[in-house]
Formats: sequence, structure tokens, C-alpha cells
Amino acid sequence: MTIHVCLSSDDKYARHLGVTIASILVNKAPEDELFFHILDGGISRENRSRLESLQNLASFKIEFLAVDISLFQNFPLDTDGPAHVSLATYYRILLPEFLPHIEKIIYLDCDVICRSSLAPLYADDMQGFSLKGAIDIDAERQSARLDINRYVCAGVLLFNLAQWRRQDLEARCLAFIREHADKIIMHDQDVLNVICQESLGLLDRTWDAQVCGTRQARLSGFNELGRTANIIHFIGARKPWLPGCRAPYRKEYFRYLALTPWAEAVRSYRKACLRHFFFHTRISHGRKKWYVCGIRVFQSLCPPHKI
Repeated sequence: MTIHVCLSSDDKYARHLGVTIASILVNKAPEDELFFHILDGGISRENRSRLESLQNLASFKIEFLAVDISLFQNFPLDTDGPAHVSLATYYRILLPEFLPHIEKIIYLDCDVICRSSLAPLYADDMQGFSLKGAIDIDAERQSARLDINRYVCAGVLLFNLAQWRRQDLEARCLAFIREHADKIIMHDQDVLNVICQESLGLLDRTWDAQVCGTRQARLSGFNELGRTANIIHFIGARKPWLPGCRAPYRKEYFRYLALTPWAEAVRSYRKACLRHFFFHTRISHGRKKWYVCGIRVFQSLCPPHKI
């Protein structure tokens, strides 16, 4: 059985896209036939080649679907907010148009790590559902804000594309964005939850363990669930590849990064963490000796011409 998986990325996120794909390939079942459909918001030729080279981990098919970014220029996006959110998040609304011959597809954000075969997720019964996702960590507040009954996280979704086409949900999503831009805070996640509300199903939380270093994540049980979850989803602005991230299981990102053509980024990350420790943590504030020590360490590790 072919498992269709969609991910969306621009060139800046290509490395993280590669890490997610690597985790899927390493943990696939022998009988899994994977077909990756990449909504391409400007991935360079070099990074495309790097993604295709992941065939050394396991065989798969991949296609890059060019996205006309101009279609999304006026879509709601908090440009002053976290840098991890870009217009690429809206691309998935066009999935029925991009993939007219596919009836079902898994959509994954590029900040997830897969630990198991995706076959059980893909086999989930979608009869009567246009969309399925795991309950969002902030579902109660977001549901009240939008006056809806349930609210799922859009980081891991199962699309019933056949039903989307029958009900013309793509057009309804685009109309909602045009007419209710003032209500949209969580970008296309809000749009999907509102438009698909009547046919929105829930996935088991193990398919989207939303982890981060906050008190909310601890109290919600998601951080604990992450110990055995099938998919780890690093939510929030502090991603594993950023210095200062305290999310549990962040080391798993680097485990899979080391298997990709971007493995050299591990060394850069370690230098960035050292810089963060000496210049941006509590232990360094107001203590001149830490700054002096930090400067000396960086002078030895990173000569001026290499910085």
C-alpha cells in the first residue's frame, strides 16, 4: 500500500523538512511504500538534491509541487511574531487542487519527529470525516474564541481529499480567510477547524504529542505522553535547533539530523549553544568574568575569519 505524505516548506525550512523525512524513513515498516508530496515554496535546487539523496536511508518517491506564493501575500500573518510561522503554513489548503487523483493524505509539519510506521495512521477510517487531527494543547481557549465545539492541532492531519472536493472545502477556506481575517490568529489552523467543524474527527494523541518546555505542556500530559508517542511535535517558537530550547526529546531531532546531508549543522548548533550560555543565560548576567571567559572560548573555537 502506498502511503501518501505531504509536507510544506520554503528553502529556509528545507533542513528541518529533511529531518522529518529521515525519521519517517528510519522507522518505516518493510512493506511501507512512501510517496512524499512537497508543497514547494522556493526550495533551492541544491536542497532538493539533498532531500532526494535521503534514498540512502530507504526507498521512496518524492515530487515537488511549485506553489505560487503570490496567492498568499494578503493572508493573515503576524510578521512581528515568532519566526517559525511563514506563509507556507497556508499551502495545505490547496491540497485538493494539487493532488486531484489522491483520496487521502497525511499532512505533517516540518517540526515533527516520527518514531513508528505511518501505516496505522494512514489506515484510519475517514468515512464521514473531511479532516482528522489530535486535540490541540490549547483547545479549550481556542474553541471558545472561535465559538466551535472542538479544536485540533494542525501539525499532524489526515485529509479526506475526496470529501474536500465533493464539498468544495478549499473554496470555503479561501472565502473564510477573505471575509473573516480579523478572527484568524492561529493562521490556517483556525481556518481548518472552523470550515471542517461539522466533519472534524479526532486522532489519538499519540500521533501528535505536542511537547515544549512550558508549564502548560507539562500539565496537559503531552510531555509525559512523548515518552511513548508515535509522533513528537515540537510546538512553540523555541524549536530544538534553536539555542535555549528546553523541550523534552529535543535530542531526537539531532539524532535524525546526523543522518541527513545537513549533518554539519550539528557543529554550528553547538557553537550557538555555547554563545547562548555565555551571553544570554542567568549565569552570565552581571558577571564580567563569564563574558571574558566566553569571548576567549569563542576566539579559540571560532577564529574571526570563520565566524
